[in-house]
Amino acid sequence: MKTKYGNAPRAILALALFAAAAFAPAFAQAAKATDPAAAALVEAYEAKTDLAGLDVTSTFTLVQKKEGEADRVLRIQIFRRDAADTFTLLFQYPDSEKGKGYWRSKDDLFLYLPSTREFVYRNRKDDVGGSDIRADLFGKPNTLAQYWATMAGTAKVSSWECDVVRLDAKRLDVAYPVQKTYFRKTDGLPVKTESFSAGETLLRTTYYVDYKALPGGKYIFTKLLATDALEKGQKTYLTNEGVSTDKIANYTFSKAFLEEKSR
Repeated sequence: MKTKYGNAPRAILALALFAAAAFAPAFAQAAKATDPAAAALVEAYEAKTDLAGLDVTSTFTLVQKKEGEADRVLRIQIFRRDAADTFTLLFQYPDSEKGKGYWRSKDDLFLYLPSTREFVYRNRKDDVGGSDIRADLFGKPNTLAQYWATMAGTAKVSSWECDVVRLDAKRLDVAYPVQKTYFRKTDGLPVKTESFSAGETLLRTTYYVDYKALPGGKYIFTKLLATDALEKGQKTYLTNEGVSTDKIANYTFSKAFLEEKSR
């Protein structure tokens, strides 16, 4: 029987409708469960790490460690402008990655491949250079547009007393369906984030080791450790160095800039 869905068999159509009906109440329930206290913690953190009003240039060095393998080192120059919700990433090392880059404008993220001179559309799930670091780490945070937030108690991380916020995805293109972020009570900055699958299997833990204060009461992380929960012994150390708030030329936030730098 032909329906407005095309020639799909009735069984498949029935299954699709059942799934839609089953998931709709779950999303509605999650939406109603959003906790104002949790949202306030997230908003306070993002107010400190949203760098609107500042242009920021820095260099990220990522050292990926795997058991039985030599360390893999990546060096990436970052250009960031939160006021326009845009950033450009330019790979500088090693030679096999040199010339590659990312350009993001709001929700649109592109990976530039100099070998083919192509821009490939990507999303927040992209692991930068095959490391344990996701692309959404580099730009303006917008957590509450992507997740429902609820309180998940308190905990101690190292010497820090923390409030724990659980985040459940509203959208399919987020880096992880479920996350738990540990905000230290002293200043509201996160010290740890646990990232889970939809079935709540722990996939990755990220530790925010240190921050740098910027003008206007803003902060940017300078040291980070990401550990892979599925691959034993795999971890990535990240340092953020040479942080500058000098004005960046508009041209830097364009596809043409990446094409030029890869020549």
